[in-house]
Amino acid sequence: MSLVVDLALPVAVYYGLRAGGVGQTAALCLSGVPPAVRVSYVFARTRRLDPIGGLVLLGLALGVLSAAIGGDPRTLLLRNALFGLPFAGWMLLSLRARRPLTYEIAVSLLPNRADAFERAWLEESWFRRVWRRITVLWAAGILVHVGASVVMVAALPVDAVPGLDTGLWFGMFVVLMVLTQVALFRSGATRAVFAGEPAEPPGERQPA
Repeated sequence: MSLVVDLALPVAVYYGLRAGGVGQTAALCLSGVPPAVRVSYVFARTRRLDPIGGLVLLGLALGVLSAAIGGDPRTLLLRNALFGLPFAGWMLLSLRARRPLTYEIAVSLLPNRADAFERAWLEESWFRRVWRRITVLWAAGILVHVGASVVMVAALPVDAVPGLDTGLWFGMFVVLMVLTQVALFRSGATRAVFAGEPAEPPGERQPA
């Protein structure tokens, strides 16, 4: 549901407003309202703001600020595209932190498995390695998306960019999720979290 709200609804709002005669800049700003409402609702219910929710609100605030200080719609789209750069940088910097960002996001999405996550993290070095590699993977994917978005903003009509960019991000998201799940399964991390006990990676298992 959150994926639908954060990806599909903004596009629907943008093209709906454009069909109603709303200008491109205003439509771009207002298209960020649905995910902001979702994040605000989740925060009001749980009193907890996850990293992705914080980025959604920050992105909306920056979009409104960009429109307020001037700039044509293409400039606003470019600023939105480049917003992925600090997020990718945050991911890479988190490799030096106590826990990488993808690990923190996974725990926030599966709070009932938080103890299993933490036990595997503290006890298994391979478990820590796989989450660091996944973090690098997502940072690289985001950088690829940023580059493709910048090219689209520069080369395509403004009204074509929101839909195509959302489709690109959805495709990138699916690919990254599949690669993530394969990496977690093959490494034994999935079993470590959901079976409640550390699992040896395939290369380290001892014969019975």
